[in-house]
Amino acid sequence: MSEITGEKPVLVVGDANVDIIVHYPEILDREKKQVRFSTPMLQGGGTAANTAAALSKLGIPTAFLGTIGDDAYGRYIMEDFSSLGIDTSQMIVKKMVNTVGVFAFIDDTGERYLWGWPRVNQAFKEIDEESVDFEKVRQAAWVHTSGMAMVYNTSARSSIIKILKTAFEAGVPTSLDLNLRADGGELDPVYREAILEAMKYCRYVLGSGDEEFVYLAAGENGVESARKFVTPERSVVVRLGKKGCIGISETEYYSEDIFPFEVVDTVGAGDVFNAGFIDAIVRGGTLRDGLVRGNAISGYAVSKDGARNTPDEAELASIIRREHKI
Repeated sequence: MSEITGEKPVLVVGDANVDIIVHYPEILDREKKQVRFSTPMLQGGGTAANTAAALSKLGIPTAFLGTIGDDAYGRYIMEDFSSLGIDTSQMIVKKMVNTVGVFAFIDDTGERYLWGWPRVNQAFKEIDEESVDFEKVRQAAWVHTSGMAMVYNTSARSSIIKILKTAFEAGVPTSLDLNLRADGGELDPVYREAILEAMKYCRYVLGSGDEEFVYLAAGENGVESARKFVTPERSVVVRLGKKGCIGISETEYYSEDIFPFEVVDTVGAGDVFNAGFIDAIVRGGTLRDGLVRGNAISGYAVSKDGARNTPDEAELASIIRREHKI
C-alpha cells in the first residue's frame, strides 16, 4: 500500500456502469447526404466508479463498494477495476439485477446527453445493508459517495446514509457529490430529505452551484445556496462550469479558474474533479489545493473522450506547474 494512506484505502461507494460514447455525426454535405460518423467507444463509467478510477490512477489506494449484475457489463466492470488496481472485495454481485449501460451522446460543443439501459432492475439502485462490511468502513482512510445511487428510494439510499454515518462517527473523512436529479425543476421531498440527512455525516459536499445547491437552499444563487450548508465540521465545493469553482469553509473562501483545455467531451468532469480534490486533501493539502487539483484533472479529462482518460500523479503535477498554480 502507498505511504499516502498507510494500509487504509479510500472507499468509494455507489454506482458503477459502462459508458457507450457516441459523438453526433458530422454532416459534410446535406444535399448529397454525406455524413462522417465516429466510432463508438465502450468505457467503464458511473459517477462513483469514475471517481474511484481517477483516484487509483493518481496512486491513491482505492476500494469500491456497490452492486453490479452477474452479466456481461458487470464482468467488464470487474475486469476494468482489476486493471486499475481497485480493490473489489466489497463489490456486491447479484444475479437478478442489470448492470446499466449508459449511452453518452456528445454534441459538437462537447456537451453530453445521457440515456441508461436497461431501465428495469438496475443494479446501482441496490446496496443490501447485510452485505456491507461496516468494520471496513470504519477502517477506511476516506469514504466518498455520489448522490446518483440515492436518487431512488431503494436499499442503496438507506445503506449509503448508514455508511456515511458509520464513517463520520468513526472519525473518517467523508464526502458527497450531490449529483441531484431534479424532475421538472423540483426535488421530490422525500429524496431531498434523504440528501439532507446524508449531508449531516459529510465533511465535504461537492456539487454544481446553479444546478444542484439551489434546489436544496433558497439562496440568491448557487454559491449563496451552498454557503448555507457550511458548518464548523463541513466545507462545500461549488462547481461553476466554465467559471471554475469555489471552496467555502467556516474560515476560508477560495475561487479558482478552470485550466485552459479545449473541450471535447464533458462526461464525468465532476466525477474526476472529486478525485483530484480528495487526492489533495489525503496528501495533506488545503481546501484551495483541492480546488486546483480538481480543476486540473477535470480540465485534462474533458479534452479527451470519456471520463476514464485522466492523468497520473506525474502528469497532474506537470499540468499544475505549467499553469503556475503552485
